[in-house]
Amino acid sequence: MRWGNTGEARPRGTWSDVRMRAAGAACAAQLPVAGMVAFTLTLDDDSRGTGGGPALGLACLFVFGPLLLPVVGLLHSAVLTLPAVGLGRLGAAHLGRGPEWAWSLACLLPVGAAWAACLAVLGAPFVGPALWIAASGILPALHVAYCRRREERLGRPLRKVWILSGLTSLGVCVALFGGAVVGTATGLIKEYEPPEPTAAQLAGTWRGEDDESVVLRLRKDGRAVLDGTPFERFMTEAGGSYDGEPARCHATGTWTLGRDRYERRPAVAVDAKGCGDSQLWTVGGTKARPELFVSFGDPDSPDIEVLVRRRG
Repeated sequence: MRWGNTGEARPRGTWSDVRMRAAGAACAAQLPVAGMVAFTLTLDDDSRGTGGGPALGLACLFVFGPLLLPVVGLLHSAVLTLPAVGLGRLGAAHLGRGPEWAWSLACLLPVGAAWAACLAVLGAPFVGPALWIAASGILPALHVAYCRRREERLGRPLRKVWILSGLTSLGVCVALFGGAVVGTATGLIKEYEPPEPTAAQLAGTWRGEDDESVVLRLRKDGRAVLDGTPFERFMTEAGGSYDGEPARCHATGTWTLGRDRYERRPAVAVDAKGCGDSQLWTVGGTKARPELFVSFGDPDSPDIEVLVRRRG
């Protein structure tokens, strides 16, 4: 069969250039939009001192995106979208019930589950990743079906698929960014504000969020008891560099309520002999569930210890 009078053979194969371009362009276009949505959703989150991370990642995406997104889009289409489209074609051809695009969408789930199973072998969860991987192929699969129908109506292959997808993605991102700016300015979207507890409210027992053996007791009289809290040792013989893994402190000392000079948040300054320099446990969480956290290690990718309030 031919494309009208152009003499070009109609591309029927699942892995045809037309379908690969359609799937890759849709995937590349949806990634910046997903990044912008994720950035907007983090405006009201407790960043735990990493508030610049989402913004920096978004900036890098727009700078390097034009070079990387086409590659990522084609890779995504090769490992997820086109296998699902191929299974959908087989299902529609052999069972003959429902449109091919519906079969393609249904087949995204087993393909996503197969990749999630590979991640599960490495220790990752299964259900959540399977659903997210499958969901990432919905728009590309629908775009493949749309491009195929449009080509059949026009009688010729579509051109400028990448350009149109890129312009659409840019327009949606600009609209989302403008909406986030307006929402923040009008108060519809509230940026995160840490609680402002008093010293009396901070007094009590704080334990590790993941490890309850880490204990920090803040007495009302200004004394502090540290049991397993982390601190960074300096290797003076190595010129003051960190020695890697944080040490664990078991000591008594004093504490005061102050401010984190970088984040401008309330912070608990703890001084204990033999536990390094004065530590700043920054206040985070919410008013109903406050937290104390401290970061150590590489400033670009720090390890964060989080303490939560234990009553009694």
